[in-house]
Amino acid sequence: MKQKTLFADVLETVTKYFLILVIVVVIGIFFTGIRMVKSGNVAVVLRFGELVGDTYEDQVHEPGILFAFPYIIDEVITVPTGSVIELSVTTHYTAETAASTSEGGYVITGDQNIAVIAASVKYSITDPIAYALHVKDVDALINAAVSNAMLCEAARLDVDNLLTDGKDAYARAVMMRSSEKLDMMDVGVTLAAVELTSVAMPEEVRDVYNRVNSASVQAETIIERAYQYRENILPMAKSDANLRVAQATSAKALAEAQATTNLAEFWGVVEEYEENPDVVKARIYTDKTIEFMRTIGRVYMVQDENSKIFLNPQ
Repeated sequence: MKQKTLFADVLETVTKYFLILVIVVVIGIFFTGIRMVKSGNVAVVLRFGELVGDTYEDQVHEPGILFAFPYIIDEVITVPTGSVIELSVTTHYTAETAASTSEGGYVITGDQNIAVIAASVKYSITDPIAYALHVKDVDALINAAVSNAMLCEAARLDVDNLLTDGKDAYARAVMMRSSEKLDMMDVGVTLAAVELTSVAMPEEVRDVYNRVNSASVQAETIIERAYQYRENILPMAKSDANLRVAQATSAKALAEAQATTNLAEFWGVVEEYEENPDVVKARIYTDKTIEFMRTIGRVYMVQDENSKIFLNPQ
């Protein structure tokens, strides 16, 4: 009889504590439906996996206290819509510490060279419903979309353009292409920026490329100096040529005028000679002798063995 009484007491005690445990578990499950949505976030509720609410306002819950059914019935998904999230994309980047590019990533450019690229992507969640329903790992999706865009856009550029003045245009093209991919997947995120944090040649060929690039820059500098010299020397050459042409034209005009004058005088002498040849010859002889004598400063007359006379004009 005593054994039955002891068993009954133990059973009663166990039953009492079990009921207390059940009540505590039920209360705990009940309170799991009460959530606090923090500032900068919104929440959506899935009841047995289906979105709760008929309108956008009913489906998206703003910051504050949210009452839902316990976790086994409702799943509350918090979405950070009020912040810009940053993600590093290094799929096509090989660190300098790696032994070779084969151990890391790279892109192939349009001129069949390779380059290593790392980027920083900033994005925000603009459609919390699409994000909650379609996204499990948003970082993986964005990484895949941006990495794919990097490959496609790199194939449209040559390596020199990618490494120098084409980087900004390349980043914009990557952002546009990856945004189109994400819009097609309907993941509810919008890219705010794609910034290239590193664009370089692989370590194995970096030194050679830098030397080639330095030589190219030097060649461009020399060519630019040659162009500048040409721009400076051409006006001077043209001015000198114009001056010489003007001087030649003036000399030509003077020569022609003198020739015309001489010719007129010649024909005048011819006419006069035909009428009085002896008189004209005497006059011409006299004129030339006077002209000749005017060019002589002093005359030294030296009688040598051959009876020659030397004239020493000054």
